[in-house]
Amino acid sequence: VTALLRDNHLGYLKVDYNDTIGFGCDGPESPGENLRQHLAGVQQFFQSLRTALPDLVIENCSSGGHRLEPSMMALTAMSSFSDAHETPDIPLIGANLHRLIPASQNQIWAVLRPGDTHRRLAYSLAATFLGRMCLSGDVHSLSDAQWTFTHEAIALYGEVAPVIATGQWRRHGEWSPSWRHLTGWQVATCLAPALGRTLVVWHRFEGPGGEVSVPLPVAGARVLQSFSDLPVAVSVNAATLSLTLDRPLSGGVLILGNA
Repeated sequence: VTALLRDNHLGYLKVDYNDTIGFGCDGPESPGENLRQHLAGVQQFFQSLRTALPDLVIENCSSGGHRLEPSMMALTAMSSFSDAHETPDIPLIGANLHRLIPASQNQIWAVLRPGDTHRRLAYSLAATFLGRMCLSGDVHSLSDAQWTFTHEAIALYGEVAPVIATGQWRRHGEWSPSWRHLTGWQVATCLAPALGRTLVVWHRFEGPGGEVSVPLPVAGARVLQSFSDLPVAVSVNAATLSLTLDRPLSGGVLILGNA
């Protein structure tokens, strides 16, 4: 594997892992100890790749979740956590992973299709601001208008990437009992005091809309930039942010300047 990567000048390796690990495996010790030794060997292999190819970017893909733990993430550059790339619950899953994966390693995929409306594009692209922006789907078939809109998100992401990488995340919202059939809303805030910026990623799910309010980590902030398909009513009062989210399955991003 190392020779194949080196000889073909490959700089990116995705290691997919989607199956159950089981309760153990055969060997001279107990099933659990045999499994531990096996996984120690797996990690030695990852380390050997990093030693031989120090510039190699390794994606730790783990839709089953078993490899989303500190020792594996320390051996890899990024982690991909779910196959729910085209379902409305991706913003919720992505925000949940802030408890487990640093945002700088948390790959959020936006699967873009030619049939997507700007509202759908904004919903998908806004979710990528919860971690590492990754684009997929029929990207080569998008219209000029769709690509222009997508480039707006990419440019804004480039500006706010240091906030995503170093900031402190908080999540707020109201959700239905079923996270597969979401109603309500979610607002995630990311404060980077050293940069004087707060990132706000908002999503409206199914159900009736209206005004929502969330506490801000700093008082006196003001809106500097925004991204969505249509403007939303925004007000900042002291340390409270209010948004009018009245369209189902809509999403967007705000960048606030700290006082």
